[in-house]
Amino acid sequence: MRKVWALEAEILHIPHAEFAYLLELPLWSSVPNQGLLFDICPIEVIRNPDASIYQTQRLHQVDLIYPIDILRFQGRPWVLDGVHRIAKHFILNSFTLPARFHDEKIIPAISVG
Repeated sequence: MRKVWALEAEILHIPHAEFAYLLELPLWSSVPNQGLLFDICPIEVIRNPDASIYQTQRLHQVDLIYPIDILRFQGRPWVLDGVHRIAKHFILNSFTLPARFHDEKIIPAISVG
């Protein structure tokens, strides 16, 4: 279980449009078990599922019951967990998505290693 999932935070419903820009960034790896390639954008997979069968399968497996976890760091939002859920909400034309916002004071609690 990811450490961020264990944190308590209010769930807010945020307009999906606030996160749409993330779909244009190369946040995903196109193939599994090759490290963090960051070589494909979510929107590429949405528009052309054959661009990455791996990420297409992950999109089909997304469970939207969980909120997006966002870190507020130096005045900016950073997605800690949930880019696949953001993409799935986009596919479904959801107007809002559930999100939890965390202050930067949680960083020591969620640090890996």
